[in-house]
Amino acid sequence: MAGAVQTVRPRVIDLTTLLFLLLLYLSVSLRHLTIVPPVYEDEPWQASTGWKIATEGVFGTDLFAGFYGMERHYYGYMPLHPLLLAAIYRVAGVGLFQTRLEPVLMGLLTLILTYSLALRLFKDARIGWLAVLFLLTVRLSGLTAFQLTGILLLDMARIARYDMVVPVFGLAALHAYITARGRDSRGWFLLSGLLAALSALAHVYGLFWLPALILLALWDRRSRAEIAAIALGFVLPLLPYIAYVLSELHDWRGQTRQYGNRFDLLNPTWYWRNLMAEYRRYGPGLGSLRSAALRVGFWSALVVLPASLIALAWRALRRQDSAARAIVVPLVVFPALFALLIHSKLVNYTVSFLPLAAMAAAWGSVTVWDRVKSVRHARWVRLALALWLAAIIVEGARRIVVLEVAAKTTTPYYAYINRVRQHIPPGARVLGLQNYWFGLEEFDYRSFALPLWQTDPAYEPRPLSFEEALEQVAPEVVLIDQRMRHYFATSGAAVAQQFDRWLKRHHGQLIGRVDDATYGVMEIYRLN
Repeated sequence: MAGAVQTVRPRVIDLTTLLFLLLLYLSVSLRHLTIVPPVYEDEPWQASTGWKIATEGVFGTDLFAGFYGMERHYYGYMPLHPLLLAAIYRVAGVGLFQTRLEPVLMGLLTLILTYSLALRLFKDARIGWLAVLFLLTVRLSGLTAFQLTGILLLDMARIARYDMVVPVFGLAALHAYITARGRDSRGWFLLSGLLAALSALAHVYGLFWLPALILLALWDRRSRAEIAAIALGFVLPLLPYIAYVLSELHDWRGQTRQYGNRFDLLNPTWYWRNLMAEYRRYGPGLGSLRSAALRVGFWSALVVLPASLIALAWRALRRQDSAARAIVVPLVVFPALFALLIHSKLVNYTVSFLPLAAMAAAWGSVTVWDRVKSVRHARWVRLALALWLAAIIVEGARRIVVLEVAAKTTTPYYAYINRVRQHIPPGARVLGLQNYWFGLEEFDYRSFALPLWQTDPAYEPRPLSFEEALEQVAPEVVLIDQRMRHYFATSGAAVAQQFDRWLKRHHGQLIGRVDDATYGVMEIYRLN
């Protein structure tokens, strides 16, 4: 349907409902933000690149200095998330709260964009705020030490990774496309492609927005020039990053060698193996069939989402409904390409298309609610539907309470790291897992991953011995936590013996021991 973009003014009650949900999200997400979950290993890793940008203007990380120039240029993940962190650090300094504030804000933008997109497409504010409600209450995923609620958006908004950046620019790209479609504007089509590219610069799977937008444009019978504008807009922001990679191609190959099994694109069986393993993305932590069946949000999604998607697809095909097309195309493209092309079966990635799923489910729910008005015993049917929704909300509320309970038994990160810090002399070079970088960022800190990579043929074609790798790092303080102790105990006697020899050769002395219920036992060694 061409023509001017129609605007719909939501009622006061709809805006009030949305505002309440957004405030609820912020109150839940900001509360105990530096306590639960415990610091995840990717958070300081990615924060270190943001801090390097903020302080030196360099996209690199000193955590792995010496490994294919990582201190000068970094290629392990895309740059947009670190750039956003750098902007926060320039204003507020570095810290765990500042770092986790970024995904919280990205989550807030995701909710706002979800509501406004549903309102634009379906001209019904109820679908918008119901989609937001679903994102905040429906437990779909399993539980881990870092995903405490199983409500994916709430869990991802508390972990400072790139995951929450992708849906923001993806939804913004779809917004721009809808504007372009309504105004027949090549400029807006160009902007749509540009915003999709920013999603890709947050994580590589953001690239999937390009085929989604092009397929949508083809279905909408847009002109070749308009489709070319999308493609051009997509390419332009990527050119500087491509130039950045080409400038140090040797280091790019060295840093990304470990990811080779994730991009075996010329091997047909690779696609089949990816497809056969896709169930793992949605299955971890679900528990037994009985326990999953007792989770009302989970089985409700299994019923409502496929039914809603089928109904939207029927409207898109039979009624030429452009609003339905805008939801159906990306909601089919993303899971399909995830299954075929994404080797890492992480449920985190699904947050990129989860808002679209929430909109589809909300549309289906509102449609059923309106249609039962004319059926027999409509009042009782609506009462049953309302109780069903209430059960979903109660389940979600119970999961949110888990955050409160967990906060009471979880050690605040800085309370732990400050105890460790007391044993580290000023100016020392420290070797430890990257997990403990927050609070120690002013030290010359190196990650244990650095010498381990240098000894692994999968990372380094000419591997060093563990002792040689440790000599290159040359730390003055070594932090041994329970994870490293487990590694030495299980990786074979040779590695542990090399570490012990190296420690003795440098007269390593145990100068501190910090025991904690959350982060475990940390042993601090000082070397000469």
